[in-house]
Amino acid sequence: MSAMTDILYGTLAALPAVFMPENLLYCLFGLVFGILWGALPALSSTMAMALLIGFSAAMPIQGAIIFLLGVYSGSVFGGSISAICINIPGTPAAVCTAMEGYPLFQRGEGGQAIGTAIMASTIGNLFGTVALIVCTPFILTLALQIGSWEICLLGLWGVLLSGSISDAPALKGWLSGLIGLALSLIGIDTISGEERFTFGIKALVGGLSFVAVLIGVFGFAEIARGLLFERDAESPPVNRVRILWHQIRQHFRTLISGSSIGTFIGAVPAAGADIAAFIAYSFSRRLATPRERQQYGKGSYRGIIAAESANNASVGGSLIPLLVLAIPGSTVAAAFMGALNLQGIAVGPMIRMGHPGIMEFIFASLLVVSVLLGVVGYLIAKPSVALLSIPRGVLLPSILPVCVLGAFAAQNNIADIYIMLISGIGGIALVLGGFPAAPLVMGMILGPLVDQNFRRALIIFQDQSLMDVLLRPAGLLMLVVIAVTIVGALFSRRRTE
Repeated sequence: MSAMTDILYGTLAALPAVFMPENLLYCLFGLVFGILWGALPALSSTMAMALLIGFSAAMPIQGAIIFLLGVYSGSVFGGSISAICINIPGTPAAVCTAMEGYPLFQRGEGGQAIGTAIMASTIGNLFGTVALIVCTPFILTLALQIGSWEICLLGLWGVLLSGSISDAPALKGWLSGLIGLALSLIGIDTISGEERFTFGIKALVGGLSFVAVLIGVFGFAEIARGLLFERDAESPPVNRVRILWHQIRQHFRTLISGSSIGTFIGAVPAAGADIAAFIAYSFSRRLATPRERQQYGKGSYRGIIAAESANNASVGGSLIPLLVLAIPGSTVAAAFMGALNLQGIAVGPMIRMGHPGIMEFIFASLLVVSVLLGVVGYLIAKPSVALLSIPRGVLLPSILPVCVLGAFAAQNNIADIYIMLISGIGGIALVLGGFPAAPLVMGMILGPLVDQNFRRALIIFQDQSLMDVLLRPAGLLMLVVIAVTIVGALFSRRRTE
């Protein structure tokens, strides 16, 4: 309880720093950029974060944190605007919103649908933030009891889970994750100091830049996919944006259940906002009355509330394993982790000792971002619709220079541009081959965690028997969880075939 009190007081003490004029400007700029970015089809939240990692390195630490949290929250909500107006989700998390919002738009209720999405996203974001503050002290206490062997297994489970929940077959998802693990091993071994898998190429001695690979896979590859396979859509006008408070009151239980599901799913490594939205939407549909269920697919405010509260609640949820265990809850959280690393902040069980006050500042920032999300979203919802009229053939090529600058800016290394291009080509090949890209990125993010802690565990337990290691309570629990994840993924895949 003392840890909880310390974090609550620390969060309150960090609020004055968040309300400093320069930090509020970073927050507002991040929200505006995130909402506009998310509203544009084919531009995902992960892509936005990936492109901005390098640029955030030049910002002050506090400014970079609140700016990226604004981009994260804003882009998750922004996808609902294009989903409602032109039936093209700006982000994968807005697919369910498109199913219910576009029929409402066709009935002349697009403004009300956007207003409902704004309020559901705001409350969901705030709910996830409160859950993050409340849950972190307990998980942090537990995490301090976990050793290198258990952390290694946690990282491995995150990679397996990311492959299991993708749309592709589980085996393909796991193979993609293993490729990411292998790529993370390139460079200097941090324990022995020896070069690994560099093949005499000097540019690889420092390892592959996570930023460059992320931009390549989710930036360059997405641009190519959008130009080759997506068609431009006309943008109809939208009526006045209005919040229907009676819909919020009527479906308050759906709002709370969607936020709860989103927070929980967000905390599951590699799940993300899109999985949270789908599960909450499905859950709300199953619990709906027969009359309400008939509205699903034809324009249901209940469905919008469930999906939008869940996808934004996942923002706070995804930061729970990230800050405490150094395991990102989503690829967007993984990008945020990369930005923190560039600022010299190492997340994990020792974050409060190594970087006093940073965790509390993140909590306070996300609280302010959650409140301002509703205000900023309401003010720029209609102007952002105008951006939907930009032809994709013009929009996407204009983003390519930003990809190049983002890859270079992270480390000021020209080789990272080539790594970004090669990663993009590899990402296209993966998608064409039916392999999901997200597990590869998660494998590369969690690779150092798995490798270094496995090596440390070998050193720590070199004088003990294998059974002594396998029977450690926390480690044994993780082995069971990994086995259940593998068997469950294979079984569910066969059952659906």
